[in-house]
Amino acid sequence: MSLLRGKRHSGRRMVGVVGVAALVMAAGPAALANLPGSTFEGSDGNLVVDTSPNHDWVNAPNRVRGDDLSSGRTDNSFGQGTKEDDPNVTVVTGSIPPNKSDLTRFYVASEFASNANFLYLAWERSNVLGSANMDFEINKLAQPDLTTAGPKALNRSPGDLLVTFDFTNGGGNPVLGLLKWVTTGPTTQCFSTNALPCWGNRVDLSGLGEAEGAVNVVSVTDPIAGVTLPTLTFGEAAINLTAAGVFPAGTCTAFGSAFLKSRSSASFPAEVKDFVAPQPVNISNCGTIIVKKITIPSPDPTDTSFAYTAGGGLTPTSFSLKNGEQTTYSNVLAGSGYSVAETVPANWVLQSATCDDGSLVSNISVSPGETVTCTFTNKLNLGAIKVTKTRKHAADGPGDHPHAGVSFTVNGVTKPTDASGVACFDSLTFGSYTVHETVPAGYTVDANDKSVTVDNTATCGDNPYGGETVTFHNTPLTNLTVTVDSQVNGGTASTVSCVQGSTTVASGSTGANGDGSASATNLEPGTYVCTVVVDP
Repeated sequence: MSLLRGKRHSGRRMVGVVGVAALVMAAGPAALANLPGSTFEGSDGNLVVDTSPNHDWVNAPNRVRGDDLSSGRTDNSFGQGTKEDDPNVTVVTGSIPPNKSDLTRFYVASEFASNANFLYLAWERSNVLGSANMDFEINKLAQPDLTTAGPKALNRSPGDLLVTFDFTNGGGNPVLGLLKWVTTGPTTQCFSTNALPCWGNRVDLSGLGEAEGAVNVVSVTDPIAGVTLPTLTFGEAAINLTAAGVFPAGTCTAFGSAFLKSRSSASFPAEVKDFVAPQPVNISNCGTIIVKKITIPSPDPTDTSFAYTAGGGLTPTSFSLKNGEQTTYSNVLAGSGYSVAETVPANWVLQSATCDDGSLVSNISVSPGETVTCTFTNKLNLGAIKVTKTRKHAADGPGDHPHAGVSFTVNGVTKPTDASGVACFDSLTFGSYTVHETVPAGYTVDANDKSVTVDNTATCGDNPYGGETVTFHNTPLTNLTVTVDSQVNGGTASTVSCVQGSTTVASGSTGANGDGSASATNLEPGTYVCTVVVDP
């Protein structure tokens, strides 16, 4: 890897580097080809797609826009000789000198393609200068409000990025460099100063083939802002952050803020002037996987806990969820091969297991900054029991007839039969249930408790009905009384005997006055023979 190193680098040395770049540019623009692995047209010097299905700024992935304050007395810039290595800066207002770049806006975009993180940058300015020296600062932390004047402390962290964009005399292909903010270690790693913290040694991204860029050599249109950009007022760059070592292997890194600055010359220690205030961005090599649990019905009447096993490096590897709960895996390295599997409990059916990005739960893919939500939906096996109640009723004619208003109880729920003699119970989990009849007065029942096994999925409203059925039949009862009354007090003595077949159901005899009776209750329909013997 070619690095420009040294504790101190004079402006003369930097001019020498840019001068070489200028000689290369004089040979003509590079062929318009995307950075290997990228979908972005980062070296065509315009904002529109030239070759489908590529991306450019008009359809840039995860695009963020920053606009400068209006040029003139209210424009803001860094003052009091602010340099790139200064974490404490001063913001002033006033017109930008005509020989310095007067910035108008910037764009930042990012994507994960070909297993690599790509960063795309663009700047625009209002004045036409033959050269330009722009720096994009990309920080992990949010920055203070730089739209107001006064002293400011930049929130820099180790590993923050500074992308330098330099070109001289006529545009074409810029020289792109990368520096990282360092706070510990030897001062020899500082690119310009001899004190920590500082921007570390510059990596020549262009020379390593890890970046490409361009400045417009003809007038172009910005369809996003709706403006026309004269020659040399627009510049762009595409960077392979993975190839540049921005994201250490196996480590999650995220950047949340970006802003644009202009240097007064190609020399890195030169004064920093105009800037476009920071905007929030989401540049990361990691994403998030969320696993959600939904049950049908919801809420879950059984309060079941579902067990899960995660694979592909997700930790924890096992967890459990109830209806409405979720598990979140944060800081998941971008890639594929992650998986989540459910152990389906008894009485449940897995209805669906889907991820909102189209991934399979057996092979979940995550892009940087992406949140993938995978939802497991399970349906409880619920059945139904339909109770049919009939009775004998002479007034309704021969045979059996529906019996309305009879109460039945299943699983603690009591319902009366309707006009058709039916009571139905559903939302029953699979298993065995006792159907209990509250037998109405005046009837006998074949059995007032019956066991029913529910093992078919059904509801009472199904047509045709496919659940469990059970029938109850009631018979009306009769009371029998045979009375003997001697007309002459003590004149006769009688005995009474009533039988059904060989079984005596009632018997009795008269008293001294010749009066008496024989009674039987709760007699089911049948033939009863009563014999009365009167003895004078």
